[in-house]
Amino acid sequence: MLDPRYKSSSVLLYDPQSALRHNTRIALLGIGFGEVDAVKDRSEFLERLEQEQYDLVIGDMITKEGNLNTLVSKMRQNDLGSNPFTNIIVTLWDTSPEFVNQGIRAGADDLISRPMSATQIAERVQGLVVGRKPFIVTEDYCGPERRQIVRGLSQGSMMIVPNSLKAKVENKPELDATPENIKLALSAVNDRKITIFTEQFLRHSTKIVALGGSLDDLDKRHLLVSQMISMNEELVRRISGTEYAHTQSLCEAFLGVLKRILASTSAVTEQDKELLYQIPFGIHKACKEVRHSANLVFDIEEISSQVKKTGTS
Repeated sequence: MLDPRYKSSSVLLYDPQSALRHNTRIALLGIGFGEVDAVKDRSEFLERLEQEQYDLVIGDMITKEGNLNTLVSKMRQNDLGSNPFTNIIVTLWDTSPEFVNQGIRAGADDLISRPMSATQIAERVQGLVVGRKPFIVTEDYCGPERRQIVRGLSQGSMMIVPNSLKAKVENKPELDATPENIKLALSAVNDRKITIFTEQFLRHSTKIVALGGSLDDLDKRHLLVSQMISMNEELVRRISGTEYAHTQSLCEAFLGVLKRILASTSAVTEQDKELLYQIPFGIHKACKEVRHSANLVFDIEEISSQVKKTGTS
């Protein structure tokens, strides 16, 4: 049944199959969406994502043009489009664990097996309005909380991110994906990433120092060091231009140590062992305040309301 509350909401639908694309578009219009842009080409899909901001994106997981999970992951990492918190539903013909896990790990909000009915679509859309999962951030993931992916996270690490669909349907502008709200949420994501990397540095450094000189341990050492180099590079990118930019000199020094260890097949020198303790500890200490922020529950509705009150007081 058509719900007038969806009238101002928009959808981007990607499906190469003409008849199925038409049927899904009709189902979405039947829910009440005022705008449903349906595209058949991956290039047009990418172009729309870059140029427009939608409240909901629906796309077929596997097409002749490629796998949608790479694009979903880019959206969540803020490398595609202007809103990494867009509601995303992925549809699948093949529901084997391999493809289901790909969709989940990319950061999709929901997955629907095909063929799908108008009722199924309506139910999943309604779920994003009334019960969207909170987001979590890990070393290599940003998206809806999934117990099968990450366990042991504190409740404080959860994030209630902007949800433009819910904002429009329930008339809650404080939840909308405005540039200001997106910036606030991305800042919270950044704090969590910085915290994760600084803590990983401490753990990985301890592991490296404890490794012996066997070939197996050398392989483990190279893997850990390679991971730390990648994390260090992203950490530098994330602290650049922030109040933690002064930590960049420590990161650069740490990179030099890591590259030296990576290039060597000998045992780690006593000097480098000491540096593996000292520099990560220094980085960790310098980011003390960001760790406090990262451990707080992030709720865009509350934060947006507080910011508006502060601005009018």
